[in-house]
Amino acid sequence: MILHYDFYKGLWLINSELTIDYFLESIGVEKGYALDMFTRMYNCIFSELIDIEEEYLKYYSFEYENFEVYLYKKYNLEKKDIKKVLKKMSKFPHCKIYKKDDYSYGDYTIPQFITSETMHKRINKILKEKL
Repeated sequence: MILHYDFYKGLWLINSELTIDYFLESIGVEKGYALDMFTRMYNCIFSELIDIEEEYLKYYSFEYENFEVYLYKKYNLEKKDIKKVLKKMSKFPHCKIYKKDDYSYGDYTIPQFITSETMHKRINKILKEKL
């Protein structure tokens, strides 16, 4: 799940234990350009992630009465989107919710490829898989 909350910034639901080897094996690449492209994709996804539940507990729990209020006030999420996020988090308890700047990796073509119509569903499924 990727939920954009600002320009080029999103919340990602990801299994934090997903390794690059498992990611590449799930996609089915072994060598060549595909291996390079999907390795870059994995690095792009996992670079500079911030666990927002951990961030909330560590820095903001005294300021906001609960995690839902934090999502509403800090990230300006719509209430329907907050319900969607919480539902997905309960459906995939092995995953964490991260915030990510789409262009923190430095390669501007990769985020567009990850969220493209062709790749979005496939990548999203792998990111949430239980290992």
